[in-house]
Amino acid sequence: MNNELNSIIQNSDNGLKQEFLEKNVSKLKVKSDYKKTEFDYSWLDKIEETITYLDEIVRNPRRFIVQEEEIVPVEKAKKITLESIKHLATHTNLIQDYDYELGTITPSKVLNINKEESFDIYENRFIYSLIINLQMFIARRKEITKEGSSCKINKKFNYSASTKIGNENINVSLDLDTSYFEDLVGKDTNGLGLSERLDRIELIVGDFSKTQSMKELAAAHVLMVKSPIRKTNVILKNTNFQKALELWEFIEQYNVNDKLEVNDSKDYEDEGTLKENMDNSFLLDYLILNNNNNKSNKIKKYYITKIVKDFIENNDDYTEAEFKKLITNEFNSIYKLKKKREEIIESIFKKNFIKFKENHKKALGMLKWRINLKYSLMDLNYL
Repeated sequence: MNNELNSIIQNSDNGLKQEFLEKNVSKLKVKSDYKKTEFDYSWLDKIEETITYLDEIVRNPRRFIVQEEEIVPVEKAKKITLESIKHLATHTNLIQDYDYELGTITPSKVLNINKEESFDIYENRFIYSLIINLQMFIARRKEITKEGSSCKINKKFNYSASTKIGNENINVSLDLDTSYFEDLVGKDTNGLGLSERLDRIELIVGDFSKTQSMKELAAAHVLMVKSPIRKTNVILKNTNFQKALELWEFIEQYNVNDKLEVNDSKDYEDEGTLKENMDNSFLLDYLILNNNNNKSNKIKKYYITKIVKDFIENNDDYTEAEFKKLITNEFNSIYKLKKKREEIIESIFKKNFIKFKENHKKALGMLKWRINLKYSLMDLNYL
């Protein structure tokens, strides 16, 4: 295609191209809008990195035994344990009766011990507080960054021009719009986009809050822990809790005002290289439009040149004026013969057309007569 375009330009008359460009009056208006919005998503990477460690903690929560001691009437005691007997031995005032023969005693009251498992320890409350803070943090970051990091570029230009070659007026008007968009976040190594990653961590953290240990702590209305976090042996030495502490400190110190926005707009009339290129493009469009006509004109020009050349070489005594007069007379003579021949052909065509219509009419009349005759004979046969 490039070779064909180059051929069109190279084979075109240089004078024509020069006249085209010299008389060309053009205007190029350009407008562009550039907008770049960037958010820091290091918090998302940090949460995704810590999710596995939090999952280990909530799946295997730490617990301890809560023991409640209460002196109750013997009939209300759920279970007599070794501790109940030891307590009764040291509190004889709770013995109501003693049977010497049987060697049995009847207490009025005994020590009742209730043992229950509890998740209400500092490390669990730390994780419980972290999950609640994490849910609020994710919701806030999701709202702030909902438009996403992106780059948008819109360009528009209008080119109008007019020129003249001889008696031919040439005009052009062109509007061009382009729109470019790029997602600056893209997909992660797993092929997940930003919205999919956000939905994923929201779902996982939400599931953490629905585990048995977290629901019991919520039902007990335990006090949430606050910074500074107490560095217990578990938090300092357990890898899962170490990562949880890192995440706590990260989201607590995170700067939520992290939006970076760049806007640049231009609206101007170009007088430089861009306009010059559009002028040349206008010329190329014109040459392409007339390419087929030029082929026909080249053929005509070839035969005319050949005739003139042959005549001049064999008739040196003819002046330019005599040659022009001869050409004019011959042109008029041949043109009149051509017109007369066309008139004769038209006359013959009209006569034949009239004759055809008359014959057609007669044929229709004969056909109608034959049809009527046929039906008359049928009527006679019937009688």
